[in-house]
Amino acid sequence: MKQAIKCFRPSIGAEEQKNIYECLQSGELGFGKEVIKFEEGFKNFSNKKFNVGVSSASAAAYILFAYFKRKYGICDVYVPSLAFTSPVWAAKEHGHNIIFVDVDENLLFSCEDYKSKRYPNSTWLRKTIVMPILYGGVSNIPNFDLIGDEIVVVDSAHCITPKIKSDFIFFSFHSLKPICMSNGGMISCNNEESDQYFRKYRNFGRENKEQTYDIIQEGFNFYLNNLNASLGLAQIEKAFKNIQTRKRNYLEIEDTTTEKAGRFLQHDENSSYYLSTLILNKQKQRELINFMSESGIQASYHYPPLHMTKFYKRGPNPLENTEKIYKRIVNLPIHQNLSDGQLNDIVKCVNTFFKEQ
Repeated sequence: MKQAIKCFRPSIGAEEQKNIYECLQSGELGFGKEVIKFEEGFKNFSNKKFNVGVSSASAAAYILFAYFKRKYGICDVYVPSLAFTSPVWAAKEHGHNIIFVDVDENLLFSCEDYKSKRYPNSTWLRKTIVMPILYGGVSNIPNFDLIGDEIVVVDSAHCITPKIKSDFIFFSFHSLKPICMSNGGMISCNNEESDQYFRKYRNFGRENKEQTYDIIQEGFNFYLNNLNASLGLAQIEKAFKNIQTRKRNYLEIEDTTTEKAGRFLQHDENSSYYLSTLILNKQKQRELINFMSESGIQASYHYPPLHMTKFYKRGPNPLENTEKIYKRIVNLPIHQNLSDGQLNDIVKCVNTFFKEQ
């Protein structure tokens, strides 16, 4: 029986197994020295001075919006609707004002739409936070031209190699990401005051004091544990190599897929190539995904637009490009564990589908 071709397929190699074994042998499974090593090593990816390991990207967003609420009060948060729910929910949970922004043709934050909404929806009383998403793993957003008074918080859950300018940026390391753990995340910045707040928040708001501790601020159980950090450490050296393999796979699929299918999301030079996103010419998303599934090939789509969901919907708020594109998004497998034969099977399946249309 032919092995199913997964859209995401993490693998644990010898180095990861060695690190896990050593961590288990040490008995340090909570917060420990592996976390500190991983935070230090991740500077080469984030390009930020301070890197704070947390339990997930969702936890990172929650801590960030708690910090903004404490420092600035209620803020206006501009974010694409084509996004995962938890960062937006974190902002909403802390009382911030959410304004959904449209995306451009490459599924990235539209500065044009943001500027058209900025003054009708904001007041001088509230701080403005812009939260773009590096969709698919791209490292930057072309023409990311803002007004200049914003706090820029980048959702880099898809990308471990960002080049975009930001004040704060957060990452995800769950089991399907370019650096994978059972669960994990990172907040990165260059501000020491923020860094100290994040470190205390992830550890219940505690500060050590002689043989005990004091609670000096709000906080929760959001720290990255030693076991997951040991997994991350084992992947730091090979992460760039894996990205190059994913890039090769992406280019192979892009070059050999029929133009009848549609166009591919365009990655930049420093992309992490997390997703190979095919934007279909026609709304055949479900049909193509089902057709590929029957051939043993997993395809996926991200995301249902938040402004159209029951929880976030707030009356008429059209986002023309988002609503036009989201039903035409199909993500094809490009992970580093694919064989040449599997790549050929993926392209053959897509081309066969559109040949029959």
